[in-house]
Amino acid sequence: MIRHLILDWAGTLADDRALTLAATCDTLAHFGAAPVDEATYRREFTLPVERFYRRFIGERPREEIDAVFFRHFATRMAQSQLFADVPALLHICRLRGVALSICSSVPTAILDELLTRLGLREFFRHIGGGAADKIPVLQQIVAESGFRPDETLYVGDTPHDIDAAHAAGVIAGAALYGYATEERLRAARPDHAFASVREIIDLIDREHLLASERRVIATVGGLLVANTGELLLIRTAKWSGRWGLPGGKVDYGETLLAAYRREMREETGIDVDHADWLCIQDCIESPEFTQPRHFLLINYVSRLPGRPTPRKNYESLEIGWFAPAVAAGMDLNQPTRAALELATQRGFVTLPRPKNTP
Repeated sequence: MIRHLILDWAGTLADDRALTLAATCDTLAHFGAAPVDEATYRREFTLPVERFYRRFIGERPREEIDAVFFRHFATRMAQSQLFADVPALLHICRLRGVALSICSSVPTAILDELLTRLGLREFFRHIGGGAADKIPVLQQIVAESGFRPDETLYVGDTPHDIDAAHAAGVIAGAALYGYATEERLRAARPDHAFASVREIIDLIDREHLLASERRVIATVGGLLVANTGELLLIRTAKWSGRWGLPGGKVDYGETLLAAYRREMREETGIDVDHADWLCIQDCIESPEFTQPRHFLLINYVSRLPGRPTPRKNYESLEIGWFAPAVAAGMDLNQPTRAALELATQRGFVTLPRPKNTP
């Protein structure tokens, strides 16, 4: 469940692309460079800002660039407007008990003035402004928040925002409606991509519904078997730090196999070509799971042609390949242990025969 929502300001909450582009062009002019058009800005802008400006004005200290840019930005900030549905998002978060913070490159003093003018300051518990490089700032906000990283969603509109979310181990959300192009944002591998602020609201509401109403939740999981016979397991906070199979919830309108392939890709970075049916398990308010839930655990087995290097996401504390005999002795959650035993019985997994067994 999302308990902490961290938002970028410019291009995520504030619809200020025009004034930001104008301040950028003024900054370029200050250093003797020609202005850029909006298409170039959306295609190339990145943080830290000196990377963007380098090809136009050469090597300049970030502090020198920021001093010029934010002087011009401040003269125009009265033009700042919110994207549609931002007030609704903030009120929904308050209603659902979701804490709100900001992580932005805009200096804190300017953010405070903007939020006060727009009547929004009371909604935010933490303002992380002046984040020239958002990676350490976001990590600090998360560390000081008291919320687990897998309960925290950070939404921003540049690839650097997605990189910062990954570095902090939180859920990465891409604001496709902001500054960067959709192609650049999707290439950064966000966990969620939002075409509008309304879609962020929909996710918050959906998460709240799943957490607050007594309903059955269908999930898909996978026993991935490398050509070495090793098994891919992940250790997660949601299963009280125990090891288990990668997997997750089935989305509305999604087939089981489509959900399975998507979840394997999102949780492990591995694309699976085929899947054999393994089992379906009842999991009703398991004491091992951190929240009282009623899951239907739908499990498949996929034999992989090699032993690809896995990539963990925000849900994983650890991920790795393990020999079946090693896996059997690990601190597995009970559904995974039962699935492993069944897979062994059906010949999907081979355990070494005990010594002196004929």
